[in-house]
Amino acid sequence: MRKFTKIAAIAIVGLVFSLSGSNSAQAQFSKAVVVLKGVVRNQETGKAHSVKVSVRAAGDRALEITNSKSNSESGSYLVVLQTNKKYWVHLEGDDIITKDELIETPAASKTVQMDKDFAVTTISAVKVQDKASAQ
Repeated sequence: MRKFTKIAAIAIVGLVFSLSGSNSAQAQFSKAVVVLKGVVRNQETGKAHSVKVSVRAAGDRALEITNSKSNSESGSYLVVLQTNKKYWVHLEGDDIITKDELIETPAASKTVQMDKDFAVTTISAVKVQDKASAQ
């Protein structure tokens, strides 16, 4: 019984050390980047909304640089971009009106975080507004 207690104690100590180290992990990049992150919400309800977040070159909207999908539960998204550049952020989904917004990342000598939230309009909300204005 005593041997089992020692083994259990060692296992618990090892588990505590392994869990405590997992919260301090951070991504490291070889050069400065901008971590663009935020939340996509439904403009009418304020609830999280899942969309494709596509980042495109400012000079060529057809050229997709990177993309992400916002989380359906939290609305959170994250993309990594170069510093000191202009990009079009293109939001699209089956049930929303496509939205484009021009952003400019800051000049930086180390990795920085840029927060940008978006509100999207659902197609059904536009149809309701159209019916109301027609009456």
